[in-house]
Amino acid sequence: MTTINGVPINFDESWDTGIGGGLWTTGRAMGRYFDQNVSAVIANIESLVQVKGGRLAAIELGAGNGFLSVCLMALLQGHQHLVEVLNVTDLSDHLGLITKTFLANSHVWSKLKVLAPDHGKEEIYEGNLEGSTTVQVQAHEWGTTDGSEKKYDFIFGTDLAYRNSLHQPLIESLLEFSHKNTVILIGVTMSDTQPRFFDLLTKSGFRYEKLSDHLLDPEFRG
Repeated sequence: MTTINGVPINFDESWDTGIGGGLWTTGRAMGRYFDQNVSAVIANIESLVQVKGGRLAAIELGAGNGFLSVCLMALLQGHQHLVEVLNVTDLSDHLGLITKTFLANSHVWSKLKVLAPDHGKEEIYEGNLEGSTTVQVQAHEWGTTDGSEKKYDFIFGTDLAYRNSLHQPLIESLLEFSHKNTVILIGVTMSDTQPRFFDLLTKSGFRYEKLSDHLLDPEFRG
């Protein structure tokens, strides 16, 4: 069983929805990063709160099975006053799996909203944690924005750029959801993410840097 910040995480891979149902290398790496750098991540979130002057809005893109968002909620134990809302997004056929993962970890959240695609029914669940962060599960297809989307202070996700055809739609969503102070944490591998992705990031006005190896578990360095 995985633990984050000393909090157990219940998780089972499910391939019925496709590759998003599995836990890939960068997902494991970011989960391990959260666990081994709790104080640093919390300090960075506190800095963002100070810059904003209020609680943060966070979003995971391409959440797949929801594992990383559950890890973030576990990391925030005792600090949920820093984050007002966490949106967990992927294509509509992944929402059931994301919801299942969160329901299996009701000890890390207090309120869960699941929005059906196309403005359908909203399901609301109460968790077992006394906290103040609202978790919202909803569909989002990269690149399908209309200029009215909410802005987020923290954007994260892993295994998002493994195909060249995904690069431009992903960057369009990053542009739509971010503001000048947004921090974005993306996990990719050198084996399946080509340099053109980083060239497109730069051309789109983003600045990026690689996490130092000493911040990562030895299994994921290099």
